[in-house]
This record gives sequence, structure tokens and C-alpha cells, in this order.
Amino acid sequence: MKIIFSLTLLVLVFTTCNKGYKFWDISKFNIVDTALKDNEQIKLIYSSRAPDNNEKMDYYIQIVAVSQKTGDTVNILTTIDNGFTIEDKDKVFNYFDQNNIVTKLSQTDEDKIKDVADVNKISKTVPKKILKVARDPKFDNIADNHYLTVIGAIGTSSK
Repeated sequence: MKIIFSLTLLVLVFTTCNKGYKFWDISKFNIVDTALKDNEQIKLIYSSRAPDNNEKMDYYIQIVAVSQKTGDTVNILTTIDNGFTIEDKDKVFNYFDQNNIVTKLSQTDEDKIKDVADVNKISKTVPKKILKVARDPKFDNIADNHYLTVIGAIGTSSK
């Protein structure tokens, strides 16, 4: 029953439009950096998506996912709206922690990257401090939860 509910919710989430967004303060989330390990495999349950393209990187997008290692459900806060669709519901993704170069590059204006030296500089930067999380109140029934939370990026790994 829980799986059917999750899949139904996933369908609804991925078919909604970007109107009606509000924001939560980041203090609402129980951030525990060790809730997922860097490069850990996850499957998606929910993505808050984004009200715009977040060019200024001034808010996080909330993802609810299940660790494929532990089975734990976690929140992942990321700055990139990955454009997930219903076809992504069975795919396995990787979580990249906030110190991973993938996450740091995803928070960088691509015009600032001209060569390897620029990538090396970015790899040594401290993650940007962001204080709000996008939310679509229509889906608070899944987004408003008490799961442990990590900050990072989602993608696939060649490992």
C-alpha cells in the first residue's frame, strides 16, 4: 500500500506546474551530513521542483529519496532542478555531498569555467550558504516530514 501511495504521489508531483510555490526556512530541516554518504545510490520519491531556474542559487529544491544501501528515507536539498519525470521513478541515482566537485560545479556559473585551473579553484571553495527551500504547498503531505536531511546534488556516477 505504501509503495502504491508513493508511486501515485510521484506521478502527481512530476505532472504539476510551477505555480504556487512558497518557501520554508532551512532551519525546518534536520540536517545531518552523515545521513547519506558521498556517491551513495538513491531512488526518488519526490522532488519539489522549482518555481524558476534558480540562476541566483538563492534557494534549495527538496528531494525525498530512499537510500539503496540502508533503505532509509532522506531529504536531499539541492540547488538544481534536475527536471525529473515520471520515467525516473525506477532509476537509481547517486547522491553527491556538498563537498563533492559535482555539487560545487552545479552551483557555479558555467561562464566562470574556462580551463582546468578554474575547476581546481572551484574544488577548494566553501559551499554557498542558502537559507530557504522551495515548496509547493499542494504536496506538503510528503514534503513536510521529519526525515534526516543532507545537502548536495543528484546525478549518475561512472563508479
